[in-house]
Amino acid sequence: MADLIQGGIPTAEVAPSSRRRAVLGAAGLLPLVLLIGLAVTQNFDVAAFGVLAPQIKHTFHLDNAGIDAITSLTAAVPVMCSIFLGYFGDKGNRLHLTAVGAVLWGIAAIFTGLAPVLAVLVAARLAGGVGLLASQTIYPSLLSDYYPPEGLSQIFTVFLIGSTGLGLVGSPLAGWLGSVTGWRPTFVVLALPTFLCAALILTFLREPARRTVTPGAPPGADVQVMAATPFAGSIRDGFRAVRAIRTLRRVWMSAFLFGAGTIPLATVVSVYFHDVYHLGSTQRGAIAALIGLFGLGGIIAGGTLMQRIIGRGEMVRFPIVSGLFVVEFGIFAIVMALTPDLAGSIVAACILSVGAIGFLPIYVTGVAVITPPSLRSQAYAWSLFFYALGAICISGLIGAVADARGQRVALGFLGVLVVVGGLIAVSARRFVHGDLERLQATD
Repeated sequence: MADLIQGGIPTAEVAPSSRRRAVLGAAGLLPLVLLIGLAVTQNFDVAAFGVLAPQIKHTFHLDNAGIDAITSLTAAVPVMCSIFLGYFGDKGNRLHLTAVGAVLWGIAAIFTGLAPVLAVLVAARLAGGVGLLASQTIYPSLLSDYYPPEGLSQIFTVFLIGSTGLGLVGSPLAGWLGSVTGWRPTFVVLALPTFLCAALILTFLREPARRTVTPGAPPGADVQVMAATPFAGSIRDGFRAVRAIRTLRRVWMSAFLFGAGTIPLATVVSVYFHDVYHLGSTQRGAIAALIGLFGLGGIIAGGTLMQRIIGRGEMVRFPIVSGLFVVEFGIFAIVMALTPDLAGSIVAACILSVGAIGFLPIYVTGVAVITPPSLRSQAYAWSLFFYALGAICISGLIGAVADARGQRVALGFLGVLVVVGGLIAVSARRFVHGDLERLQATD
């Protein structure tokens, strides 16, 4: 892992130990490792629900629109709570919020497996969705403050590689457990490591001071650390302050369309291969793992590009690169819908995952750079809010199209929407320079 972290620092001028210190700072590996571990255990449940969706659909007598709606709504509706989590993350102790969210997520995963009726399943998924929010709002905020700015894109890349890469075990494991024991015990077994990770985080980590992220800082430069004063305003004040960042406003517009493709992606792909090619859970789990491996390639590519952008002080490029990753996802979703054979569909699904996941290190680092430290959790939360809102508004429509016209037509339609979202993200480049100037003026 240390080798991965060192990857983007020039080797000709700085010794390996100095490069490592420049990226890790005083915090060392421990916060990164523990947050990766917690994210991995939470990804197990997400992977299991995607792989086992056809069995769950059969148990509760659902059609495609029904399972798609449950997947999207139970993933997206809790995100409405993200604005509160982001607000309290900027006001108080983020580690306590992380642990509480993890415990809630683990309990909800157990109740998913034990659900006797559909209403209990939906309630469990809703509660679990609230618990998962910390990984998308609080974890990035913590990492932004634990680690120096010059290596932050590498830290996010390693975090995403670790959490996603180790999380790949969840798909084949869920498929195997589901075929051997049934889908219900699978959720209970995969939930248990979450509680251990939460306890380790509370035991070994301390809340970090909030710090400014400055693009283009040289390796080993001093880090400007702000006083750890909590955000003093109301939720409305926080929204107004975040909304004043014009780059983020444009990102929200993109996220509305992109979220409809990525939030239910695991379920959409699993159901697609089940309905179109009639594959079993073990086969779908293996395909999901293969798709995830290509997604890791996307994370590495995105992180490498973002490290170059920060190193050269060219932050205006981050919306362009991020948006092009999104466009790539949409294009290959359309290709997958048009491909007539199983092998071609698997190849297209693997390639689309490069864009579907590869934008993340660019987006997460970009938000950290253009947002004041006192607003960072709320900035992630509001972006997530609009990301989920798109899934709520659009995913049910995608499922209805699948029932009426077939999975291929639905996937193609979704791909078109995602391409539009990516082009909107590219257009945010015009606002980056002004947002950075305003941020530096307030420091």
